[in-house]
Amino acid sequence: MADKLLIGISAQTVTAAHWRGGKIVECLTFANDEGGQADFKDFLDRSADTPTHIMVGAVEEDYRFETLPHAYGSDRADMVGRKLKQHYRNTTYMAATLLGRDTGKRRDDRYLFSALTNPDLIADWLQAVAARGMPIAGIYLLPVVGAGLLDKLDVKATNLLLVAQHATGLRLTFFRDRQFRLSRLTRGDSGRPENRTRYFSEEISNTRLYLHALRTMTLDEHLTVLLIDRGDELQEEAAGVARENPSLDCVRLGRSELAGRLGINNELLEASPYAIYLHLLGLKAPLSNLAPASTMVGYKRFQARRAIYAACGALSVAAAVWTGTNLYQSVMLSGDTEYAARQTALLSSQYQEITRQFPQAPTSAENLKKTVEIAQRLRATAHTPQKVMALLGRALEVSPAIVIRELGWKYGVTEIEAEGARTLEAAPSAPGGAAGQRKESALIDGEVRPFRGDYRSAIITINGFADRLAEEPEVSEVKVVKLPLNVNPALSLSGNTLDNPEQGGTAEFKLLLVIKPPK
Repeated sequence: MADKLLIGISAQTVTAAHWRGGKIVECLTFANDEGGQADFKDFLDRSADTPTHIMVGAVEEDYRFETLPHAYGSDRADMVGRKLKQHYRNTTYMAATLLGRDTGKRRDDRYLFSALTNPDLIADWLQAVAARGMPIAGIYLLPVVGAGLLDKLDVKATNLLLVAQHATGLRLTFFRDRQFRLSRLTRGDSGRPENRTRYFSEEISNTRLYLHALRTMTLDEHLTVLLIDRGDELQEEAAGVARENPSLDCVRLGRSELAGRLGINNELLEASPYAIYLHLLGLKAPLSNLAPASTMVGYKRFQARRAIYAACGALSVAAAVWTGTNLYQSVMLSGDTEYAARQTALLSSQYQEITRQFPQAPTSAENLKKTVEIAQRLRATAHTPQKVMALLGRALEVSPAIVIRELGWKYGVTEIEAEGARTLEAAPSAPGGAAGQRKESALIDGEVRPFRGDYRSAIITINGFADRLAEEPEVSEVKVVKLPLNVNPALSLSGNTLDNPEQGGTAEFKLLLVIKPPK
């Protein structure tokens, strides 16, 4: 269990205990004066950054039991917060604990409202703790912490009055069906033996009357009084209480029995009456925490830091496991590799033994391998005019007047032969092409149909067809080799104006198509 600092504050003294390994290892008492506060601060300096749980036992305690409509979430928090402010306007140390649901038809929620009505009682001590940056985990009232005695002592009584003698008076705490109902801290002289029996009997009787007035328990009901005798000095008082109150059972628990059932040593029981309650607080903190959120900021930060450390530790363990797994797999793979190498050597020797029995081959295995490789390369480098035909097909779809009569195709370092070619610019090819690179080229022999002697229209159709081919991204260039009419301005003009252009003729042309070489 983690280390804790347990502090019990009363009007006269402060008891501080250091919790380690599931038990109290050090317990000191400080007087409520300047000297005691100075010693207390020195004690805190030796316990830096330790979560601190504070318990308060004083007369200025208030407990209220109320029933509120059943609600959830923020509605419940708002309703309970308003109720707390209504009851306790002059203190910030207050809490509301949900006890359960009512048995009526509405099934309302039952709450215990508790508060320390005198904040000045703990102000100086709390300031000394906060000044050293120690995380405050909670502030609890002593009777609420003492409820843990019922589980440790395994008490089964329906109505139980827990009586313990403190330095400031007699603490009487009432439980009904093992649930806290009331606590009183009396102020009186119980130190003289001749007055102690009468004093105990009177306070127990007064408590019974008070419970009867609150309608918590009637005077006719059976009551069990559990007397905590940490110093083995209340034997006569226990007998006197039982003798004067025949309607109740008085059970005394001595030092040895308390030490055995609670797991606390006799030295601690003798050191302080608060040692029992601090031990219970170390084992388990109650739900009723009076500390406001502003007081617990340091503890929330402490918890977040511990959570980060735990997460880092978990990641380290996971990384170690992962590393171990990888090492194991590496060793296993290394073994598999060695086994595979041995199997390969064995199979290779068996193959060599088998091949010695094969008939004589027409050539060596190396030559056969080279032959297969050459055949594979020839198959991989084989080319067909499929790309050129696809380009022509797309261009012919939008040029129905163009008819292809003959198509020549070549794949090589040089283009297909075509005299008198005139180049049309196509999309620029990628720079850096290697010299002597193979490429595709095609010679397209076609005509315009139907042709009625209009050479200008035929030439426009042919040039449009060539332009569409040049726009294809795979085309490097398109060269016009032949047109139906030679439009060279250097030639002389001849002809007969009497000739009828409708008489016939053809509009033949030739185009040279060059495809970009593969990258």
